[in-house]
Amino acid sequence: MKLNLMVPLIAITSVPGFGESPRTNAHLSVRVLDYVNLSLSDRHEMEDTAERVFRSARIPIVFVECYTGGAETGGEACKREPGSADLFLRIFQPKMAVKGEQLGYAAMTPEGGVYVTVFINPQQQKARVAGLTNGALVGYAAAHEIGHLLLGPNSHSSVGIMRPVWRPVDEEWMVKRALFFDPGQARAMQKAVAERLTR
Repeated sequence: MKLNLMVPLIAITSVPGFGESPRTNAHLSVRVLDYVNLSLSDRHEMEDTAERVFRSARIPIVFVECYTGGAETGGEACKREPGSADLFLRIFQPKMAVKGEQLGYAAMTPEGGVYVTVFINPQQQKARVAGLTNGALVGYAAAHEIGHLLLGPNSHSSVGIMRPVWRPVDEEWMVKRALFFDPGQARAMQKAVAERLTR
């Protein structure tokens, strides 16, 4: 099954040699706007998956739930004026996708952009490989789309998380928790994050 994406999606390869993110208060903050009412376990798995992928690339990132269950969460981090290190992750039903069967897209600007969108129906199993949950799949999709914001246009690659189309074999790598950015992408994103944090 081919993924058809506005900023097309995704694939996988293991990238050894990345350690934990440096301990710092400076980080990207991703405000999560969940309009599909993912289960608590799927939301946590989505966030944990994406954080792990970025941690492997030494990118400090934190997810903040701002809208879920049909209501704003009221968190203080959601109320403050967005800064240059704030991103927004919107989760919509697939019927909201502009073209066919899309898993996600990034709304890019010359400065990189701040909005990414992923599509999932929590009542349907999207993954084709046993053992891959919707929560993990959405986490990988979110990481891929945030990668577009940090890497800029034409940032797809033939291997790794930035592959434009995910195959069943790629989903098998996801189950093994082996989807990462390659070292060159990691370095480019580290530079992009540092620039955002100093704006």
